[in-house]
Amino acid sequence: MAKLDKPKLSAKEIKERAEAHPMAVPFLWLGSAKVQRNFIFVPLFGMILFSVLGYFYPPHHPAPWDFWASYTVIGFVSYSFVVLAAWPLFKLLSRPENYYGEDGDDAKSDTKSDKKGKQ
Repeated sequence: MAKLDKPKLSAKEIKERAEAHPMAVPFLWLGSAKVQRNFIFVPLFGMILFSVLGYFYPPHHPAPWDFWASYTVIGFVSYSFVVLAAWPLFKLLSRPENYYGEDGDDAKSDTKSDKKGKQ
């Protein structure tokens, strides 16, 4: 049997694999610039595919607002809303780094009973 050659990894790829969680290693290819740059084609392809499917397989009980690509348009608008809502939600829900205090002592307790005992 012929010996299988393993692909050669660069120093950067070896470091990424060493620092990543073992379950994340198979997905490191998603972080490449080429994948990030061309990812827009995934939802675009999905829109075209489901528009064509919606034309050939219309809904059996269409709603008044349904047209041949209505589910595609609704899905794209929903997808866009979720993606564009990430930044405002982050700003709304995030807390400052020192939100829980900076003492780092988890054993301390600032309950009302402790405050009464100290008075």
